[in-house]
Amino acid sequence: MTTQALGTDLAAMRRLNDHAVLTTLWDASSPMTASQLATSTGLSRTTVETVLSGLVESGLADSEQLRPTRAGRPARGYRFAADQGVAVGIDVGPHGISGVAGDLRGTVSAAHRRQEHDLSSGEHAAAAIIALVTELLDESTTASHELVALTVGIPGIVDADGRPVKTTVVPDWLTSDIDAQLRAAFPGARIAFDNDTKLAALAEIEHGSVGADETAVLLRIGNRISAASIVDGRVARGAHGAAGEIGALGRVAWPEAQQRLAERAPDGLEQLFTAAAAPGTEGADAVTGFAADIADGLGALVLAIDPHVVVVSSSIPGASARLAAALGSELAGRSLFLPDVRTSALGAIAPSVGALAVSAARVKEQLFAREY
Repeated sequence: MTTQALGTDLAAMRRLNDHAVLTTLWDASSPMTASQLATSTGLSRTTVETVLSGLVESGLADSEQLRPTRAGRPARGYRFAADQGVAVGIDVGPHGISGVAGDLRGTVSAAHRRQEHDLSSGEHAAAAIIALVTELLDESTTASHELVALTVGIPGIVDADGRPVKTTVVPDWLTSDIDAQLRAAFPGARIAFDNDTKLAALAEIEHGSVGADETAVLLRIGNRISAASIVDGRVARGAHGAAGEIGALGRVAWPEAQQRLAERAPDGLEQLFTAAAAPGTEGADAVTGFAADIADGLGALVLAIDPHVVVVSSSIPGASARLAAALGSELAGRSLFLPDVRTSALGAIAPSVGALAVSAARVKEQLFAREY
């Protein structure tokens, strides 16, 4: 073996050792001693101590004195330094913005929600994102307030590289170069975009109403209707990031269905859904009619992926449960195998929760690409 090859092999071995220790610290819920890390990773204690020295020096691990045991002197515990930066998830659309901040592992460190009247222009949307991210950074309980990763959920199709490529909801955003404005405001941070409903679907898998291996359809109903598909516990993206965009098919007529529902709610949708609790009322009839209007599009998705579950999520107070019941009845005649129709466990915060999860995953990806 040549000296160069030997050096390459040793460098690769060091990276494997670094990653083994860092992965174990990342996943640990409490500080671990060098002996515990050696047992968990299968590495020698000497190797673990060498790796820990590098991680502490680079700021990726903290050490602390643990309580002494009966055996004698206290051991030193090590943990991943998750509070040495902030990951942020943002959900923004033409009518509002919300966001959540977390430490580098994605554990929530600051939550905030703010509504805007009109964010249809790219300039206003960028300004709102920058303002909210700045507030979240200031409010974060982490030791460091440096933004490391930001994921922004938008009502549009986003490609595999995290770039918005198509939207009919906020077309001005595509020509306003929001990405460049965010990078100028937060230099050094990893910034990416994703579809808001796909982010909500990810959040439902990790924290919500969809099991780890389940196939599901997520239907979100608010200012617009959107859907995402989950296959075997993974969000389906498709070749161009457009999987699940059944609403783009004109004959599905979801916007028209929403318009008809709004026309039957002169006092507002929240009041209509409250009134729908009583059978035989105008409110109940309106909800039943709305469910029938949107069921063909939902049924097409159900037939396409044969889900265990349909998750119904609405930002309209009181709407999710009423719609889930009505849609369950409608799907009975539109599916070969009737899925379990559930309400979302997360509701309106799901896209920002999913965005935070993506930001934390990007932090982990970046860390494991480094050498220590």
